[in-house]
Amino acid sequence: MSISQKITAGELNDLTFHGKLENGHLVPGGLLGDQAAMDDIEVGMYVLEKDGTLIACNKTAIGAWGRSPELGKSEKYCGAFRLRYPSGEVMPHEAAPPSVVINNGGTVRDADVICEQPNGFRLLALVNVFPIRDESDEVVGAVNIFRHNTTKTVPGLLESADAG
Repeated sequence: MSISQKITAGELNDLTFHGKLENGHLVPGGLLGDQAAMDDIEVGMYVLEKDGTLIACNKTAIGAWGRSPELGKSEKYCGAFRLRYPSGEVMPHEAAPPSVVINNGGTVRDADVICEQPNGFRLLALVNVFPIRDESDEVVGAVNIFRHNTTKTVPGLLESADAG
């Protein structure tokens, strides 16, 4: 089974991601370096540099966020307009699961995060974040693989963005 098939099927055990730094920027390897292959995956995926800058995402992520982020610019840790904890409180992007992975080198598995779109629509996402490592095993970025978590309900998912 290919890595794309594993991701689509939710079989995320034993996934590893690699990349290298060129001129101080992440060049993702394999699947993460192939935009067309990422777009073919029907779950959200996005790639971050070591400083949290969003450098790549697939069409499913853009659909979940309700917007197209500025890649390689000032967007950090996620492309969602706003993140929230399952309680509904705003989650600062710098506290989001990808920042934990980048700063600590571990993985975050099956975490619930509410992604809020600019129009106020909220989607409960089940996120799985993995480090991207270079040839010397240093963390040089992260990849977040997320899907709509349909097994849980969270009150207020359709509240307006002004509500909190």
